[in-house]
Formats: sequence, structure tokens, C-alpha cells
Amino acid sequence: MEADELKELSERSRERGEKRIGLTMAITAVLLAVATMLAHRSTTEEVLLQTRAADQWSYYQAKNIRSHIYTADAEMAALSGAQARSLVNKLQGLARKEKTGAGAVQMEARKLEGETRTASHQSTLFDLGEIAFEVAIVLCSISLLTEIPLFWRSSFVASAAGLVICGVALLKA
Repeated sequence: MEADELKELSERSRERGEKRIGLTMAITAVLLAVATMLAHRSTTEEVLLQTRAADQWSYYQAKNIRSHIYTADAEMAALSGAQARSLVNKLQGLARKEKTGAGAVQMEARKLEGETRTASHQSTLFDLGEIAFEVAIVLCSISLLTEIPLFWRSSFVASAAGLVICGVALLKA
């Protein structure tokens, strides 16, 4: 084989390698876009759940305060004597009703707080997956610049880590 033929063969093999690296970068970029979208949705879900939990805690406080007010009013009415007995019973009934309702609202608020923690953890995992995909793209870029295939092969490890992390995040849903 002549020197020109060897040079041409070398250039063609380099182009094929660059195409593989480019294809790897494109696929990784798609995975990065999906991970980014899932991270954004998960973060939005977390904020919505936090808001709902805060609303539930406010509702719990309102019911608890009403219960205490009805109890205090019942005690005040009891001081009025026997003629206010029906009012005292009514106010005590309202106080019990509010207290019972407050307990149910408190349980719902705690449940929402748990869901918020889960969404937060899921969002963090998606963010870590994004980082892994970004590292994979950088490794591919380094491979193109340095023509060292080890960087390209390393990008598969980073991509696999991103897939595993995002998979774990999806299982948390």
C-alpha cells in the first residue's frame, strides 16, 4: 500500500469514529433533554404539594382556633346560669366537631408533607441524572478534540449512571 492510500484510509477511519462520537453525543443530548423535562415537572409537583400542605396546615389552625373559641364561649355561657344550658351544649358540640375535623385535616397535611419530601427527593435524583448526561457529553467532546477514544468510552459509563439515577427517580413516583 502506498502512503497516500494509508493516509486516506486513516482519514476515513477517523471520520467514522467522529460520526460514532457525534451519534453518541446526539443520543445523550436527547436523554439529557428528557431528564431535564422530568426534573422540571418533578420540581413543579414539589412546589404544588408544598403549597397544598401549607394550605392544609392553615386550615388545621383555623379549625383548631375555632374549637378553642367555641370552648371558651361555652365556658362563658355556662357562667350565665341554667337558662343558657342549651347554648352551652350547642357550643360544646361545635367545639368537638371542629376538634375532630382538625384532626383529619392534620393527617392530610402530614400526608402532603410526605408526598412533598418524595417529590423533592425525586427532583434531586433527576438533577443528578442531568449532571451525569452533561458529563457524558463533555467526555464525548473531549474525545473529539483529543482523538483519544478512552474519553468516548468513558462517556458510556456516565450515560449509564444517568440512566440508572433517572430510573431510580422514576421508581420513586
